[in-house]
Amino acid sequence: MNEQQRKDATPTPKPRGAVPYKRSWKNLLINKRYQLRFTLFMVGLSTLLMVGLGFWVMRVANETTEVSATSVRGTPCPKIPVIEAVEELAPVPMKLPDAPEPAPEPAPADDTEQPEDAGSAGSGSADEERPRVKVQIDESSMTMMVAVPQDLGQKVVAHWTCELKLAAKLDRLERGRLRILWVLIGTGLLLVLGLAAYGIKMTHKVAGPLFKVGLYLGKMKNGRFDKVYSLRKGDQLVDFYEHFKHGHAGIVQMQKDDIARVKAVIAAAEGSGLGDHATIAELRDLVAKKEKSLE
Repeated sequence: MNEQQRKDATPTPKPRGAVPYKRSWKNLLINKRYQLRFTLFMVGLSTLLMVGLGFWVMRVANETTEVSATSVRGTPCPKIPVIEAVEELAPVPMKLPDAPEPAPEPAPADDTEQPEDAGSAGSGSADEERPRVKVQIDESSMTMMVAVPQDLGQKVVAHWTCELKLAAKLDRLERGRLRILWVLIGTGLLLVLGLAAYGIKMTHKVAGPLFKVGLYLGKMKNGRFDKVYSLRKGDQLVDFYEHFKHGHAGIVQMQKDDIARVKAVIAAAEGSGLGDHATIAELRDLVAKKEKSLE
């Protein structure tokens, strides 16, 4: 590749004023001391306010949730009827034994026996011969009967339906309290991050013009007078920058006037035949430096 092809392959640099400069997040912290101090103060103050507000909101939310939960727990639900067991005896067949046949009365042995003794003896034998009934109840014949109300199923369903509804209400109250907490945390984080980004962005709009003014002043100190470009859209300190721009333009004009006067002196000296004088050579060097400083 020859020299001409190398020059053709090399991209031609575009003039600085042709493409507008765009802000980059990498270059936002131009003046870290000023920008971070201002941003941290703003973020810290907003964080303190958000934490205090969050504690107050959560205290009110906790009290409201507790009152609502107490009201829900105190709501009566239909009670389940008590099932009672009743003992019932099975019918026991009772069969009396057959009466024995009366024994024949013995003949009186002595006719002279008094009738009172005969009567008393007859009554005693009659008592002995009277049939007796003995009843035995078998415990296995006893059965347990359960008294079940007719609407037992409906009352059980109504009771547990009410209990589940109350549990669901308590769960909703707890979820609502947690939702308030997460909303406060999320809002606080978004506010802190948003204020941090906004603070750096806004301080950059102030630090940017000051940075540019410092660059131009440093170049002027070193004897260079570059063209002062306008601020970017949205930058602050516009009036201050315009005053500096006009002052810079005045100094540049003074340099141009000095160059014109020095060139006039050199031309007059050359016309007089003093072009080879050492002072004229120094003036030519001075003109060259001034012209270079204005490039």
